[in-house]
Amino acid sequence: MSPRKRSQAATTSASAFNWAELAQYKQEKRFLDHYPDDFRTFWSPRDNVHGLLVALLASAQRSLVLNMFGYDDDELDAIVRSKLKEQHVYVQMSLDKTQAAGKHEQAILKQWDNNAFGNSIAIGTSAVGHAISHLKIVIVDGVYTVRGSTNWSLSGEGEQDNELTLSRNAVIAAETRSVLDLNHDWMLKQMAATAQGKKAPIQSSPGRPAARPSRRRPVRAPAS
Repeated sequence: MSPRKRSQAATTSASAFNWAELAQYKQEKRFLDHYPDDFRTFWSPRDNVHGLLVALLASAQRSLVLNMFGYDDDELDAIVRSKLKEQHVYVQMSLDKTQAAGKHEQAILKQWDNNAFGNSIAIGTSAVGHAISHLKIVIVDGVYTVRGSTNWSLSGEGEQDNELTLSRNAVIAAETRSVLDLNHDWMLKQMAATAQGKKAPIQSSPGRPAARPSRRRPVRAPAS
């Protein structure tokens, strides 16, 4: 099903998320026998990835933590924003700077109030070399983790060849959350530096110390 056919599952109130009924989002309406208990994988454009994301986000009761490269799905964004207003759900968003600068993305972000209670938005880059932040991850209520190659866009969810894996393993969620929190903190520092007119901080690659100024003596021309 194309994500352009908007799901009726979108709602501003938390609705139950039934793990046992996830086969409805598969093209075959079933998973392979002996599938892992804690994981479910979906494929775009074969499966209804958009409908799955709508149902999962709508079920959030306590928190939504996401680190997203492409973020321009209006329906998913509306659900996330509704959580702040009606459910007092903590929402933490880390968005890639290059993608967030897009025309559609900017229009979406203008609807957000970053001063709202329980809301933290950071826009920046990777901590290493200001590379792109290419993750496409959301953690719901500290339990469900969505990972894969799927951007939150109509093309990413329903036209491109993408993979999306959903986990309900709390250990996976905890490990992933630690990474997302570090990324979020770094982006906030980048934004703070920019607001103060300072150069955005940069971090060296793990295992590679930051480059130090050369201590070599200047080469002198030979005496004539």
